[in-house]
Order: sequence, then C-alpha cells, then structure tokens
Amino acid sequence: MRGIYWVCAVCALLAAGLLLARQAETKAPKKLTVEELVKLLDKPQETLFIDVREPSEIEVTGTIKGALTIPVGQLADRIKEVPTDRPVVAFCRHGGRATRAAGLLGEKGYKTVGIFGLEDYHDQLKAYIVYPK
Repeated sequence: MRGIYWVCAVCALLAAGLLLARQAETKAPKKLTVEELVKLLDKPQETLFIDVREPSEIEVTGTIKGALTIPVGQLADRIKEVPTDRPVVAFCRHGGRATRAAGLLGEKGYKTVGIFGLEDYHDQLKAYIVYPK
C-alpha cells in the first residue's frame, strides 16, 4: 500500500515540475520605461495602446489619447475588436492586468511590445492623457 503512495507522490512532483517548466517558457511581457513609452506615443499610428482597466477607473485617471479601452475581463470575448495591423502595448493601473492581457494577446497571435501601469508614469505622461466626457 505504501508503494502506491510513493508512486503518487513521485507523479505529483513530476507534474509540478512540468508545470513550472511550462510557466518558465512563457515569457513575461516587458515593462516599458517612460522613455520607451514617449517614443511610442509620439508615433501613434505605429503602435496600438489598449487600456484594460474598468470604465470607472478611466473616468478618474484618464487614459492615453487614442487608446482602445477593453476591460481585461472582457478581452477574450472582444478580441476581434483589437486590430492586428500593429504591435500592442497593454496598460492598466500598475501593470498586473496588463500582464494578463498581454499574455492573452500573445496566445492569440498578437505582437505585444510591452506593458505599463499608468499610475506609475501618470505625471510624466500628462501630455498624452485624455479624460472621458
């Protein structure tokens, strides 16, 4: 009987190891610096910015001018709204949801340039921020 427990324990450890290896293969998106963002924002026709925050957050802190706004919880269902003709930068408040969005976009074949948290760079990006009416 003890033998079967050892077999189960070894199988569980192998499965956990495979899962960790698979996660390590998944490259985390690059967190962009403010300098990198300004270069991209100065050429808005070349990069698509996606704000994955909720509308109530956008009302308070604004969003990047020209950004597509799709909350991360709706992105999978609304993926066809995301154009495929240019690379994508996903952003949210601090970068967590943007990281999830970039992962989903990457799985669907989109080229993601990176992610950022708008609150982290809000003061430096004021010239690019607009508020909903």
